[in-house]
Amino acid sequence: MDLSQHNLEEALRLLGNLLAARKSDAFWLVVCGGSALLAQRIISRSTEDVDILAMRDLDGGVDGAFPLPKALKEAASQVADELHLGGNWLNSAASMHFPDLHLLPASFWQELETRDYGDYLKISFVTRSGQIHLKTYAALNRAKPRDLDDLRALAPTSAETEAAVGWVIENIPGVTHRDQLPALLTYLDHADLIERFEG
Repeated sequence: MDLSQHNLEEALRLLGNLLAARKSDAFWLVVCGGSALLAQRIISRSTEDVDILAMRDLDGGVDGAFPLPKALKEAASQVADELHLGGNWLNSAASMHFPDLHLLPASFWQELETRDYGDYLKISFVTRSGQIHLKTYAALNRAKPRDLDDLRALAPTSAETEAAVGWVIENIPGVTHRDQLPALLTYLDHADLIERFEG
């Protein structure tokens, strides 16, 4: 079963409750992708999983989240059984695939929306500005239709689009679909920026 706005919250609450019942370590996760867009009601489409970009410590430091700690995977597996979710509904592949978390602008980490799901689970959702950066990177690196759709839903302004594309080009020179940039800018109704990046 995919995750909707309703059962996403249910799954995260249950995960927090199970961690508390197990008297597990506490976890602070940074979540991006479709589930973060759902949680903030930016999109309404369902999503397959909760994409974990990073883990934070109590001081706010940022670490990779792949692979997930055993206690977290075990609790997530129980949530999957109880709510009939896919076995990989809590997925840290985004953390493995992103080149370097420290390349993200400082504003990315300052603008996270953080919610507590009990005493053992804290989730920081990547907000609109950060999502524009990540989805622009995704659109130029893997060219999947949902990335384009999500960018349209985020409706970045010309200035936001220019900042996000500029950040990708400056920090991640190896994107595999750079040739798709004119089509992406046109799709976002910012074709006037093509000359800025292709000139």
